[in-house]
Amino acid sequence: MQFASQLEVLRKKFAADLPARFQEIKTLYHNQTRQPGGGDPTQLRQALHRLAGLAGTFKANHISELARNLENRYAQESTDSRDENQRIIVILFGRLETAIQQYLANVNQIDSYYLAKTTIGKNDKAICLIAPENPQTEWFAGVLGENGYSINRQPDLKAFAESIGNQRKLPSMIIMDAALNSPGTGQPGIHKLKADIKDFPPLIFVSERGDTLSRLEAVRAGASDYWLTPVNRDFLLDTVAQYLTPTSRQKILIVDDDAIGAEYIAGIIRAAGYQSRVLNEPLRVFEVLEAFKPDLLILDIYMPDCSGIELAKAIRQCCCHNIMPILFLTTGTDIDQELCALGSGGDEFIRKTDPDCYLLEKLSYRLRRLEQIRTLHQQLKTAQQRSERLRKSQSDFLTYVVHELKAPLNLILGFSELLQMDGGLHAEQQDMVKEIVKAGHTQLAMIEELAEQVQLATGRFTLNSESLDILPLLNRASANAAMLGLETGIGVHARFAPQPGVYVRADRRRLEQILANLLSNAIKYNKPAGQVWINMQQRANNMLRISVTDTGIGIAPEDAEIVFEAFERLNAAQLGIDGLGIGLSICSQLLKLMNGRIGLDSQLGDGSTFWIELPLSLE
Repeated sequence: MQFASQLEVLRKKFAADLPARFQEIKTLYHNQTRQPGGGDPTQLRQALHRLAGLAGTFKANHISELARNLENRYAQESTDSRDENQRIIVILFGRLETAIQQYLANVNQIDSYYLAKTTIGKNDKAICLIAPENPQTEWFAGVLGENGYSINRQPDLKAFAESIGNQRKLPSMIIMDAALNSPGTGQPGIHKLKADIKDFPPLIFVSERGDTLSRLEAVRAGASDYWLTPVNRDFLLDTVAQYLTPTSRQKILIVDDDAIGAEYIAGIIRAAGYQSRVLNEPLRVFEVLEAFKPDLLILDIYMPDCSGIELAKAIRQCCCHNIMPILFLTTGTDIDQELCALGSGGDEFIRKTDPDCYLLEKLSYRLRRLEQIRTLHQQLKTAQQRSERLRKSQSDFLTYVVHELKAPLNLILGFSELLQMDGGLHAEQQDMVKEIVKAGHTQLAMIEELAEQVQLATGRFTLNSESLDILPLLNRASANAAMLGLETGIGVHARFAPQPGVYVRADRRRLEQILANLLSNAIKYNKPAGQVWINMQQRANNMLRISVTDTGIGIAPEDAEIVFEAFERLNAAQLGIDGLGIGLSICSQLLKLMNGRIGLDSQLGDGSTFWIELPLSLE
C-alpha cells in the first residue's frame, strides 16, 4: 500500500503540473510562430519531448503520442509546404489540448497497468515443482530439499493455480515439466497467470527435447530458462542460487533530467526489491558511478546537456563499466535511433509507454546475466589462483628433486670416472664404465635443465647481457651440429654468407645454449638422411632473425603454441626420443629476458622452421 500511495502521489503531481507544462509549450509555440521565418524551435522541441516522456511514464499514452508527433514535426525537414506544415501543427496542438483535458477529467479513474495486477506475497526459498510423479521429480525435490529449499509439488498448472488462490502465496521459483505446457488441454495458460499476478516468479522449463521448436515454445510461454535432462546437481544448485539471489543488494542508477518521471521509475524498481538512485544531472554520471557503484544503468535518450547515446559511449570507454548492463528509456519509435542506442553499448531499448512489468522483466533478465558473468569471472579467478598455487608447488617440488638427485649422481659420476682411469679393467669392463659415465652425464644435463626451469619459473634467474658478434657463435654452433649430425646421417648446412660483424644484445652463454637446443632438436626430430639449414636475416624492426629449418616430421598447426610449454613432448615418447620436454620452454623464457622472441613455421609431415629474433646492437 505504501508503494501504491507513493506512485499515486507522483501521478497526481504529474496531473497537477500538466496544465502549466502545456501552457509553457503553448507560449513557446506562439513565440516561435511570431518570429520571422519561424525562428529556432529547439526550446519548443525540448518541452514537447519532456512532455512525451513524462506522459509515457504515467501511461498517458495518447498525450505522449501527440507530443511526440509534434516534436517530430519540428525535428525533421518537412517535405510539405510551410503553410501545410503549420496547418498540421495547429491540428495536432488542438488534439493535444483536448487529450490533456480528457486525461485531467478522468485522472482519478486511471490506474497503472502495473498496479492493476494482483499482489501476492512470496515464500523465500520456496520452489514449486509442477511435474508428474516420476524419478526425475523425486530427484529434484530431494536435491533441493537437502539444500534448504521448501518444495511444493503440483501435478499440473490447474493445481498450481488453485494452490495460489487458496494460500495467497507465490513460490520464489517454478520448475515445470515442459510437456505440461499444452494450451489445448483446457489447463489455465501461463500467460493468463502472469498477466493477472504482479511479480510472477522465474519459470524454468525442464525437458528431454533440445530441438529449436521446443525451445521456442518455452519462450512463447514466458519461460525464464530451459534445462535439458539429465540436469547436473551442481548446475541445478548454482542456477537456482543465481535466480534467488536477494535483489536488495543489486543497485540501479537512473539518469534522467526529468525528476518526476525518474522518481516514478525508481519507485517501481524499489517496490521490486532493488536499490535505486536518481541522477538528474547527466554530466555528474562518472562521479555517481564511482560513489554508488550500480549493477545496472538506466539512461534517458534525450537530455539537454548530452544525449544518453553519447553518455553510453563515454561510459563504455571505461573498462571498469564494460559488463554493466545499460537500458535506454525513451518515448521515441525511430528505428534508426534504436539501432544507434544499441550500437553505443546499450543492452535494451525500452519505451516509457510500455507496461511497468516489462521494464522489471528486462531488469531481472539483465541482472541475472550479469550475475552469471560475475560468477564465471570469479570461477576464472579461482582457477587462476589454483593454477598459481600448483605452479608454485611444482617449482618447490622440482627444487627438491634437483637437490636430492644431484648429490648422489655426482657421487656416482665421480667413482665411475675413477674406474675409467683404472688400467686393470679389460675391454668389456671399460665399455661398461664408459656407458655408465655417458648415462650419468646425460642424467646430469637433464637435472641441470630442471634447475634452470625452476630458476626461470621463480624469477631467480639473471642474465649477463652484452653486445656480441653473432657470426662466431653461429659458426661454432653449426660445426658442433654437423659433428652431431654425422652420427645419425643428418646433413647440417649454413646458408649465411661471411660478412662484417653483426652484433646483437644477448647473454653469450645462454644464446649458445639456445642455438644448440634448436639444432639438436632439428637433428633428433628429422627423417633418416634428412637435412638441416641455418639462416640469418636482418628484419625491418631492428631485429636479427636466426632460423633453423629441418626436413623432419613437422608439427600440426594446432600444436604450434604448446611446443613451447614446459614438459610438453608431443610425439617424442612414441619416437623413442629422450628428454623432459623443457628445452624449448627454457629457450622461450630466456629470449623474453633478452627482449627477443621465438616462433615456429611448420606443417605436419613437411618439416619445421624454428626461428628466434634478437635485438641488433652497435659495436
